[in-house]
Amino acid sequence: MREFDLLNHIYQSNGKLPDAVTIAPGDDMGAIRIDDDTVLAAVDQLIDQVHVDLKSHSLQQVGRKAVTRNLSDIAAMAAKPLCALATAALPRDFGKARSDELFAAMRDTAAQYQCPLIGGDVSIWDGPLHLTVTVLATPAGIEPVKRSGGKVGDVICVTGQLGKSYPTDHHLNFEPRLEIARAIAEYPATRPHCMIDISDGLARDLGHLCEMSNTSAVIEQSKLPCRNGATWQQAVGDGEDYELLFATDHAAIGSPGTWDVLGVPITVIGRMIASEDKPSVTIKLENGQQLDLSNRGWEHQ
Repeated sequence: MREFDLLNHIYQSNGKLPDAVTIAPGDDMGAIRIDDDTVLAAVDQLIDQVHVDLKSHSLQQVGRKAVTRNLSDIAAMAAKPLCALATAALPRDFGKARSDELFAAMRDTAAQYQCPLIGGDVSIWDGPLHLTVTVLATPAGIEPVKRSGGKVGDVICVTGQLGKSYPTDHHLNFEPRLEIARAIAEYPATRPHCMIDISDGLARDLGHLCEMSNTSAVIEQSKLPCRNGATWQQAVGDGEDYELLFATDHAAIGSPGTWDVLGVPITVIGRMIASEDKPSVTIKLENGQQLDLSNRGWEHQ
């Protein structure tokens, strides 16, 4: 069973959703209209030995990541956090002191990003630590940026650096790009046509943008911003970078290269192109060879 096949099956089984649902399943967040307001929602889980390792990661790091990976979904929509709810299935031998430390990390992280933890639930079981966090957000005057909307000719941009997220502990210590997302989405000239946060790897997440936008993409090896000597293969496939990946009008960026928003570099790495058959992602290597990246990246199986 493959994660994205299962998710697509679930989405297609939904049938017609109420008119109040303004962003349907398949984006980084869903959205529902309530009177004259819109509320966005996302949920994600964190499991010991899948997303973290309690043998080597501190409870502060684990609690922080449980919250920040959800905040990254808010950034992907250029939204503003409202609040969070959390559930925890704790191992029977976890103990009160460790529980207190874990929950304090989650609470403090949520408060740091103005996303207060307002409720949740706890259970005890015989399995590993399993946390679930739900976040609510508001557009706050900026139309949410969806995964669809990319256009042929758009430049493809990424914030920060890619690759080696696990060996460098970046996946534990990253900063959700909340302010940067709103900064680039606020102005028509730089507003992304589509955007996603990189959790499953550049190649796979760019593939999601292409599928939703009905385009293909070509990126260039020489332009990839690799973290700490990461190879291009690591940059496109490692995952859990939690950087913003978006496509926007070439005229807004100018000549390909690197620009800066709030002190964070944003690198142009490629272009959206027309699909010949079906959406695809290709990398142009420095030796001129072109490789299909369709099967690279992380997927639960």
